[in-house]
Amino acid sequence: MNNADLLHINHWENFFDDELHARLYPTWWDPTTANHWRHRRFMEPVLDVLQTRQDTWLTIGDGSGHDSWIMINEGFQDVLTTDIGAGTLKRSLAEGHIQKYAQANAEDLKFADNQYDCVLCKEAFHHMRRPYLGIYEMLRVARRAVVMIEPQDQWADFPARAGAATASYERVGNYVYSLSQREVQKICLGLNLPGYACKNMQDVYLQGCEFAKADMNDPLFNSMVNMTRALEHKCQQNQEKWNYILTIFFKDEALLNDPAMMDRLKTNGWTVEKTNTNPHLGSVS
Repeated sequence: MNNADLLHINHWENFFDDELHARLYPTWWDPTTANHWRHRRFMEPVLDVLQTRQDTWLTIGDGSGHDSWIMINEGFQDVLTTDIGAGTLKRSLAEGHIQKYAQANAEDLKFADNQYDCVLCKEAFHHMRRPYLGIYEMLRVARRAVVMIEPQDQWADFPARAGAATASYERVGNYVYSLSQREVQKICLGLNLPGYACKNMQDVYLQGCEFAKADMNDPLFNSMVNMTRALEHKCQQNQEKWNYILTIFFKDEALLNDPAMMDRLKTNGWTVEKTNTNPHLGSVS
């Protein structure tokens, strides 16, 4: 196993040894915090667009199980939580925050083809050492769709940042492998998938938001909301680059042919493209 993988595993296995982590953990299960407001926004493709609450779901790189917890609280019936390190998931299961879990490496999933209806990868792709293996594995085990919520490549897609790209690393040992709509498009075209949908998003994190309330009377939350709105305005004027990209890879063409689904995508400002256009191939089943 690679050192970067071991760093991630050790991070979760020894999570509660760190005093700050031990204080943060209980806040993740409080839906009234400013931090929950942030993460609920991230989950738009799952909760507000797909809305497939009766489907079987697999979460990838879910750390403590927080993504699964949000889904379960919003009525999703069958969610398997996974991460490369299971230390924190054991406690989350014992405390009733998640339904079930498995320790799993996204680059080498031990699940059958099409075993789950949908897969969610939220802020985990950018940690992966071989991220495209992770994407192909997620697409392999998903029957209907794969959702990815990730940092956006600042040097790809218009408006791109000027100058040489700089490398970014996180303290758990990984290079931050960011995503772009162009990269999503190429993956879908290469696999002749039915299509994809993308939406740009601006996120602002302020230290301490885990302990602040999602109430405009709370100074920290007020600042977070106003900073987010100001940056969104700059992005809309092409004066700033969106820092996140929300993506849905469609494997089940029926989802793209669902008028209600298309209406939700349009209403919420998503870009949709059909990509099973290779004249030499049929659609991927």
